[in-house]
Amino acid sequence: VIKISMPRRKNDGLNERCLIILNRLFNNKPKASEPVSLPYGKRDHFLSAAEISFYHVLKGVLGDDIELLCKVRLGDLFYVHRPHENKGARNRLDLKHIDFVLCEAKTMNPVLGIELDDSSHERQSRKDRDQFVDDVFNKAGLKILHIKAARGYVPEDIAREVSEALQNNG
Repeated sequence: VIKISMPRRKNDGLNERCLIILNRLFNNKPKASEPVSLPYGKRDHFLSAAEISFYHVLKGVLGDDIELLCKVRLGDLFYVHRPHENKGARNRLDLKHIDFVLCEAKTMNPVLGIELDDSSHERQSRKDRDQFVDDVFNKAGLKILHIKAARGYVPEDIAREVSEALQNNG
């Protein structure tokens, strides 16, 4: 702690304000008695409207032998060979997620990734991101299914697409 003492003048709070500013600059750790302010808040919506609609349809067509997970981080699905040598590759995984993952209920082994493609997927940056994600899934031997986002979904169509993707996964 740096203490600076300066003579005080009547009705002059400038020195006191300067000391407060200097103290904050050089001693920015909160005191034990001061509450720590964390910059976090709960999101109002975990899933978008299209994702919620799709979630409920997908949940309704899946059997008891499949678990449905939402917004799964790629770093939790895949690993990087020699992570200490490939930190950049690991960071690329950790910063991305996939909308849905289907897992075998007994083992929680992932069997299919599902990405809802809305209009944002038409931007070049998003196409590049999607290509990277597809490449990771393919390299790891896990199937990924892209479904166009919509206001509503036909359960039979979703069941057919998922079933075909699962059959082609073996």
